[in-house]
Amino acid sequence: LHKNTYYLSTRHTPRLINADNTPHIMRINICHQCRSVKATDFVARYRHIKQVEALCGDCPNYGKVWSCPPFIVPFDFTPFLTTILIGTVITLPTDSVQAEYTTDKCRLLMTEAIDIAWRQLLPFLYTQERAHTGSRIFTGRCRLCQPEACARTEGLPCRRPAQQRSSLEAVGFDVVSAARDVLGIEMQWATENSIPSSISLITALFSPQSVDTLPLPKPLSVTIANR
Repeated sequence: LHKNTYYLSTRHTPRLINADNTPHIMRINICHQCRSVKATDFVARYRHIKQVEALCGDCPNYGKVWSCPPFIVPFDFTPFLTTILIGTVITLPTDSVQAEYTTDKCRLLMTEAIDIAWRQLLPFLYTQERAHTGSRIFTGRCRLCQPEACARTEGLPCRRPAQQRSSLEAVGFDVVSAARDVLGIEMQWATENSIPSSISLITALFSPQSVDTLPLPKPLSVTIANR
């Protein structure tokens, strides 16, 4: 096996067979970029708590995951001097973008691509948080307890409070505007029967120190295939 080939489990195989009965293979490219901005400016321009939380209210995870709103204690950004906004772009092949897929297949392909990117990105983010004393990372939706449900659904406290992190959206940031203005990334969205040409993950590190840049992970090219 090549180290850059990711094989789907056999339970996914029936949904990833092409129309001519050949196995579907998709090669994705993952690259990262970042930019340092003043934390107070970033918060003032892109944090709109009421508007963003109103959108979150329509999500099925609202109030059911500790990394998502509503929060018991509001997050305080005043200790931070620098925001490093990080954009991870997953580029999908043209044939996959142009093909017509069922809704289930679109969801599966995007989920697999995003999961691969997170496997590279999350360890990097936690390493950078440890390297910058007093800093805080903001990731995507918490997945620490999966496949088990978040303890919040049972009215219990977080099982891993030292590791649990929230997304930028969860604490009120307009990620679409921030990605466009700060990183030059135009976020794309899937339709019911098609996937976009790229998927963007927007994360951040807030630091009480001045930080110009981060040693980003190397670009990654991965093949998603059936066994």
